[in-house]
Amino acid sequence: MSRLPAFLRSFFTLGLSDDLAEIGGRLKQIEDDIVTLRTVVRTRDDRAKERLKSGLASLANVISILPELDLKGVVPPFPHQGFEITGEEAAFLFHLVRRHRPRLVLELGSGSSTVLFAAALRANGTGRVISVEHDPLHVRHTAEIVEQAGLSDRVELIHAPLSALTLNGQTFQWYDLGPRLATLAEKIDLVFVDGPPGKVQSLSRYPALPMLLPHLSPRALVFIDDGAREDETRMVAMWREMDSVAFETEPLDFLPHSPVLLTMTPSESRVAELRRAREERSEPGEDVSVFGQGRRSGTS
Repeated sequence: MSRLPAFLRSFFTLGLSDDLAEIGGRLKQIEDDIVTLRTVVRTRDDRAKERLKSGLASLANVISILPELDLKGVVPPFPHQGFEITGEEAAFLFHLVRRHRPRLVLELGSGSSTVLFAAALRANGTGRVISVEHDPLHVRHTAEIVEQAGLSDRVELIHAPLSALTLNGQTFQWYDLGPRLATLAEKIDLVFVDGPPGKVQSLSRYPALPMLLPHLSPRALVFIDDGAREDETRMVAMWREMDSVAFETEPLDFLPHSPVLLTMTPSESRVAELRRAREERSEPGEDVSVFGQGRRSGTS
């Protein structure tokens, strides 16, 4: 107790109650714990600073899009690290949706990304998201945060358990989506690949493109989370070897998790379909180009 103020020390040396003596002991223990904590913090100072800096960057990105997200209740987590998408990814994806204006987003793996996509589509005034999840507990959690955010009308949440799927002689555990894909009338404009988890098996996310390719629009984008991981790098290389598929690859190394964005390249037989799709989305007086951005006639 030598470090306690003198007037407190006097209380504990005057034969006062055992309760006060016990409090004094606890104060001494707290004081010792604080000294120990300071020592630990000093030894981890650089790492702590980096984590704080990264966390603040993630938060700043979330704050930048909050007014347009217009979420009700508690904002879902967009941490710098962990299984949820980060604040940086959230800001990038939000503006990607606002610019690309997809009518249908399909995400493999649900969570805070589901709220992000639904809010961005609502800001566009059109579009919806189909969110696929194999874990029933995660399905319930996602349903809760979507409802809390007032976005249920923009989201179709599908519980699709993993089942055996054979592709090119290899068996994968992938989402049981056959019945839903068979009845899918719309084309998918944006795919978010963040599942199944890598721990399920090697190349667990490989089936995404082979299974979804027939359902992609000519203007489709494919966003691959964790793009720098060995499995995802091999996966993209294997996709390139597929027949009747071509895409451009853009590594997004400036974002956490180093995601990769694929832009499907239309073949000549699909250019007409792409042009029709863009014309349907264009506004009156807008000059529509297949590969460029629409330009207002009479403006520079």
